[in-house]
Amino acid sequence: MRLVKSIFTFLMLIGLSGLLSAQKNGEKDIWSGTYLVNEINSGVSRVTDTLTVARIKDADPEEIPAKEESDLARWSMTSKRDGGKDEITVKRFLFDPENDVDAYKEFGWTDLHQAGKINCIDGGHFFICQTQPNTTVRFGKDETCFTKTGVFGIWLHYGVVELQKK
Repeated sequence: MRLVKSIFTFLMLIGLSGLLSAQKNGEKDIWSGTYLVNEINSGVSRVTDTLTVARIKDADPEEIPAKEESDLARWSMTSKRDGGKDEITVKRFLFDPENDVDAYKEFGWTDLHQAGKINCIDGGHFFICQTQPNTTVRFGKDETCFTKTGVFGIWLHYGVVELQKK
């Protein structure tokens, strides 16, 4: 009888681990796709690039800082303008309140993120965010940005761009 219980327990553990893995892998990928980059200058919008974002293998927890271990998901991003030569790895904004990590806090977006109204990915010298279309996004106290598509990016030394998912 003990052997039967042990086998049953073992099979239950295997089943549960498979279920948990399927739930993690079944997470909706809101980032993968092709995006037109629209530079907005003096109210005039023009397409300046096309970005391709694709889900890649999770980061290895042994190779990243401890504070990043709460979110191992990664994406690659390539630019049509540079011929797709430079592949950049991007990750979600870190949000781990239990460990006092909140990348949204700097922009005043913590409440929006917790309410599911904004999500961002970080590429080091740029980030891209998704929110509702036709939204004015506030940066701190003084700056705002209107996003018609609900997807916008901010590049260091370049500024705000509107992205349109194809």
